[in-house]
Amino acid sequence: MSYCILLLSTIFVDINSPLYKKNHLSSNKERIIQYLNGIKKVKELNPESDIYISDNSNYLNEKSDILQYLIENNIHIIKDAPNNYGKINKGAGLIENWKHNISLLKKYEYIIHFEPRLLLIDNYFINNFLENKRNLFTLNHPILMPHFNTGLFTIKSDILINYINTIKINVFCNNSISIENDLINYFKNNNISYHILDKLNVYWFDKYETNKI
Repeated sequence: MSYCILLLSTIFVDINSPLYKKNHLSSNKERIIQYLNGIKKVKELNPESDIYISDNSNYLNEKSDILQYLIENNIHIIKDAPNNYGKINKGAGLIENWKHNISLLKKYEYIIHFEPRLLLIDNYFINNFLENKRNLFTLNHPILMPHFNTGLFTIKSDILINYINTIKINVFCNNSISIENDLINYFKNNNISYHILDKLNVYWFDKYETNKI
């Protein structure tokens, strides 16, 4: 298979983290439900795809409904993903997790990156990619300040690896760099082609509301 679906997750958040203490994050109980629903939906819509999950919270080290579902549905579990930077900068956490999975990235031509707290409404975005495999994104604030939505996108693995290798994570954190902006700038600055789709067709959950993207 020329692609895989890679789920990067932080299922359980450290309740002592600054963001959790400030009530900026959904409760762990809510997160667990959202993750289980998101994982089930992506598997339901993509039953023949190679699917991996790399969780950096160690939640999958113990018995749970999510772990049972992953095992029963042949979703590959990647353990021991580090989480030194995600609590500081979300993008740095993604990069740290991707670095942990470099050997996996090299096995596939394309990576479908998906953060499974999102809930797919349908397979609109992934099906569009499968009909014509390419670097595929959607834009947030497409008029005023366009940047990539990074909850779901597709990318050639060699491009992702090259991007990862340009990042100094400490600089990323210290300068509060947004991966949504940094990734689109990387494509533009290196004249790498990409395509924009009109929507993801997902539900996105934050602490206070649910949005359709």
